[in-house]
Amino acid sequence: MPSINDMLEKAREILSKGNRVDGARLLEKAADILASKGKFQEASKIYEETGFAYSKLYRAEEAFQAFNNATLMLIRMDSNPEIHKEIVRVNKTAAKIAEQATEYKQAADFYFRAADFGESEKEKSVLTMKAADALEELADIKELEKDFEKTISLLKKVGRLYYKCGDDELGERINDRAIRLAMKWADLSKDEKDFMSAGNALAEAAQIMQTRGNIIDAIRLMMDAGEFYEVAELYEKAGNIFDAAQEAYRLERLTSARKKAMLKAAEAYMKMEGKPEVLAPLLIKAGELFRDLGRVMKAKWAFKKAGELFSQLSEKAKEEKELSSEKNYLRHMAFCLKGWGQDEEAEQIYREVVDYYLNQATREEKEEHYEQQALSLEEASVVLKEAGKENEADKHYEEAMNIYVKLAEKIAEQGQNDEASKYYNKAAACAEHLGDMAKHQEYHTIASKKALEAAQFYEELEVPELATIWLRAAGVEAILTKDSDYIEEAIEYLERSADGFIEINEPEEAFEDLYLVFTSIYEHDMGDDTTLSRIVKKMDAIVKKCDCEKEAAILEVVTALNKGSGIAALLSLQEREEDLVEEAPTLRKLIRIAQNK
Repeated sequence: MPSINDMLEKAREILSKGNRVDGARLLEKAADILASKGKFQEASKIYEETGFAYSKLYRAEEAFQAFNNATLMLIRMDSNPEIHKEIVRVNKTAAKIAEQATEYKQAADFYFRAADFGESEKEKSVLTMKAADALEELADIKELEKDFEKTISLLKKVGRLYYKCGDDELGERINDRAIRLAMKWADLSKDEKDFMSAGNALAEAAQIMQTRGNIIDAIRLMMDAGEFYEVAELYEKAGNIFDAAQEAYRLERLTSARKKAMLKAAEAYMKMEGKPEVLAPLLIKAGELFRDLGRVMKAKWAFKKAGELFSQLSEKAKEEKELSSEKNYLRHMAFCLKGWGQDEEAEQIYREVVDYYLNQATREEKEEHYEQQALSLEEASVVLKEAGKENEADKHYEEAMNIYVKLAEKIAEQGQNDEASKYYNKAAACAEHLGDMAKHQEYHTIASKKALEAAQFYEELEVPELATIWLRAAGVEAILTKDSDYIEEAIEYLERSADGFIEINEPEEAFEDLYLVFTSIYEHDMGDDTTLSRIVKKMDAIVKKCDCEKEAAILEVVTALNKGSGIAALLSLQEREEDLVEEAPTLRKLIRIAQNK
């Protein structure tokens, strides 16, 4: 078998004689062998050489894959500034080749990767701007092809990138262009009777306007979009955008306009057809909107229809012997009956559901399953609160709280501080339902201390995984106390747990802890800009090392917040909102803080 040097010599000889395809393939084979032997730096060089060879053949896909492989080899090496510089160089080179081939999407991807590994903020911004320029070129092409949806999507991204880099003027210019194009798309779609596309176009324009603070114009477009969705018989989309419009009107305190939007949303939901489990919650929403508008008969009709659907669902669950689901559907049915005005029947069903949970609690107590008993009492309390039986609900919440405290105390005496921490956490949740914030804070404080003791115990046993998990728990519980002194402790614990997760090769868990640190500091205005920048730098280092899309999306928003750009943060969140469903409420809260600074 020939040596690597022989293969490389032969490949270069073949290339020099003009047989570029065979030469490039032989170079690639040599790089693959080096990679399999763990010689990543050498492999990276040969993959890069392969990329150049393929690019001269105008074989773009193979060339880009070779440059990607070159990058992958460098990423697999021990991370250090010199390696990062090399990654930046390779990807800048690949991006320029992609631009020459008019492969602008690929060029942008290479620039983005180079920016990820840029040494300074200035270098990152320059590379990000180049990525934005490449995407704008792609947007120009898509507009000529009349692919308006893709063009607007690209322009929104380009605008966001310009804002991110601090060039607000360019960001505004791109957003203006996106709005003009969306309006043109809406007009063309309307002429072609493609009412769904017309609605989508206006919804896009509205979102951009809303981001820029043009709230009234944005709401007007949302209402127009809803009208188009109705014509297209897309009643859920219509209802949702009318509902969003009425909420925006509420914030602007425009009462009469809000009422119109509420009515349109409710009527759209009433026209929907589909599966009961999808329809029923939207009919409840319609009923609540009608009720708020004082449309009593329409509200009753919506609740009646929803109640009938929940009745069907409960019967189906009963036939399938899914007792828990049956009771849940019955509870929703009772809520609808109450909205319909059938108070007596609603109360009977609520009582049936409550009795089910209380009987379950009694059985669990007899069998000495005390945790399950407490859970059943909590379930009963939730239903009682909904039924308007506040005193009875509080009584059972208090019972559940006392059970959790007893379990915590008993198990703590046995030295099981981890389990004790869990029970104190549950007791704190019950105290919050009772409105007893003193006990809520007390139990979270004890839960934090017990978790810290558990972490120390596992550290002494040299079980780093469990030590790290319980150090995190100590931090989370300390944050839940909502006491500034304990939140400072929480930040310390969570930074340490993040380091622990890095050591046990759990980078995504480490990122989660650092994200919690960032949100705590930002929300409570603790520390200074240096502290936040240090946390963001740690988060950035994790994203560089692992292929984690959600974390990269969070980092984009967090980086913009750290730079004080609320607009860039909001645009980043809007682009990736589907990936950040759980994180969106917290990120929106931080964005509001940034916008008010």
